[in-house]
Amino acid sequence: MIRVRFAPSPTGYLHLGNVRTALFNYLFAKSQAGRFILRVEDTDLERSKPEFRAALIEDLRWMGIQWDEGPEAGGAYGPYLQSERLAIYKGYVERLLAAGKAYACYVTEEEAEESKRLARLEKRPPRFDNRGRHFTAQEIESRKARGIKPTIRFKVEDPQVVLHDLVRGEVHFNLDDMVGDFVIVRADGSPTFHLAVCVDDGLMGVTHVIRGEDHLSNTPKHILLLKAMGFTPPQYGHLALIHGPGGEPLSKRLGDVSVREFRRKGYLPFGLANYIALLGWSPGENREILSWKELQELFSLERVNKGPSIYDPHKLDWLNGEHLRRLAPEEFAARAFDFLQQGGFLQTMEPSLVMKVLPVFQDNIERFDQLPDKIGFLSEDFGYENRGWLESDEGREVCRAALEILPEMEVAEDGLYDRFVNALKPKVRAKGKNFFMPIRMALTGREHGPEMKRLFPALGLNRAELRFKRAVSV
Repeated sequence: MIRVRFAPSPTGYLHLGNVRTALFNYLFAKSQAGRFILRVEDTDLERSKPEFRAALIEDLRWMGIQWDEGPEAGGAYGPYLQSERLAIYKGYVERLLAAGKAYACYVTEEEAEESKRLARLEKRPPRFDNRGRHFTAQEIESRKARGIKPTIRFKVEDPQVVLHDLVRGEVHFNLDDMVGDFVIVRADGSPTFHLAVCVDDGLMGVTHVIRGEDHLSNTPKHILLLKAMGFTPPQYGHLALIHGPGGEPLSKRLGDVSVREFRRKGYLPFGLANYIALLGWSPGENREILSWKELQELFSLERVNKGPSIYDPHKLDWLNGEHLRRLAPEEFAARAFDFLQQGGFLQTMEPSLVMKVLPVFQDNIERFDQLPDKIGFLSEDFGYENRGWLESDEGREVCRAALEILPEMEVAEDGLYDRFVNALKPKVRAKGKNFFMPIRMALTGREHGPEMKRLFPALGLNRAELRFKRAVSV
């Protein structure tokens, strides 16, 4: 069975790059009837925060990405927090040391960096020169006496590695030109990313690793380390990075591309998932608007692009707007109301009126955060954008005539606005804009907005009468 994992570090909020990695792994697992694992890489105790771990779990669930194994879900290969697996890593380090595949290195970090600097000056590959491998017992004792704490380094004995990448094809590495022996345990005794990720992938039976191309240079180290520990390396696929609108690499530190920010702006989870899936993958046939179910059925690694993707917020808005318009009016209103309520935008509004009016805006927005400005007129104390339409002689005449007509009208909503307009026209001199704008201004306070044929029945005759009375008082 195919087994994939998403292994974020809880050092910040989930951003566009790593949520794409999560999504591609999830979609690949679902398309292949496989298992999706969530594993939290929280061994960086200074930067890892419980609140970030809680946030990434919440954001993944909001997106619709549910893991088969991991925190809160359990599974046969736990624990799924690396901070709870330190004894497991220690056991594998001891085996590597006993087998002579790793060694205690008493070279300081400053010395290691100096060796790389000298290599650059001498136009050699700027890598660690493995000097700690060859220290005599006397040299080691001398360094111990000076209080130097050793790192544990993995011996790179076979520097030539060939990777059959699922996205990029065959990739060749020569570790002699890249790193030399690399650290798997830091001087403070904590495991490095390289050790922890390889032990976990091996023990959890991960068959495919789909991750960003920034990890491509790590992969030959991981292949050698996995084999040294007796594991079969998984298949690897490396995704090209996402670039910003100007072609610059998209920084994970940009707050406006975090899932938190997308939620705050009122994107639909499946609208966002649809857009993110298209950042490096295509279903073919020029299709762009895909449901959550279609994404899970159609995704394949064969259609993942090798080149970088460009994050385009305007296309995201367009695509989300298309998904909004595909919702049933009742679902649109329920989701919009929930967004507005959580944001504290409904404190001066009548909830039943808001629910009734919301579907009127379904064709006019791309994100829910565009609604607060549009529905401001639902508050009883809304302001007027242009009082001139109400203060003119024709405007006052339209409002006063409306107050004569409204009490006599039938409540039935079918054709209500047209019946109102047809009854009003013979009673006033105003025509065209001078007729219609005072009506819109009295009812909404705005010169532009949704179609009055839809809005007027939603407001109802009683509210319309109160608003015309208020307009007359202006």
